[in-house]
Amino acid sequence: MGRRKKAILVNEEELKSLIDGLELKDKKRNEYLRARWLNYVLWWDARAAEAKCKYFALRGAVVIAGALVPALIGLRELNVWGEEARIFAVLAILASLVVAICTGIESLFGFGNIWREKRAAAELIKIEGFRFFQLTGGYDQGDKTHADLYATFAAKVEDMIEREIKDYVVAVKPPDKTE
Repeated sequence: MGRRKKAILVNEEELKSLIDGLELKDKKRNEYLRARWLNYVLWWDARAAEAKCKYFALRGAVVIAGALVPALIGLRELNVWGEEARIFAVLAILASLVVAICTGIESLFGFGNIWREKRAAAELIKIEGFRFFQLTGGYDQGDKTHADLYATFAAKVEDMIEREIKDYVVAVKPPDKTE
């Protein structure tokens, strides 16, 4: 069996090529697309990938160490290693600590939630871009060109970025201490 090829959800060079190929009447608009839309697609994609990696590393450690604890305790209880049996007790304690620490870190930082939220944000803003590129969805307006619809697209992208930032600010805002 061959190795499964890693899926690329965001290809920066292809997106740059698409942006550069748009006729927007003013090259500054193409630069704005790169600076704003593409930048956020790439940033949210990178944040999602990083959070996913951290999430799976922590969850993997929890699963492995969690499975080791009862096995190590069982080996200690067999008493076939005499004085060396205490090594299994120490290893069981260390495995338990790994479970507790990794679970605590994931609970504190919420990498699983960040992964899902940023993946969704990256895909939604990417979808909006492809609707604009292909003149579909809300951009299918008869004889209107990309240049004609640029302002509508830019406003939608800014709204998406604003919503994502507001969601982030609400999520990280410390609780009100006036209670």
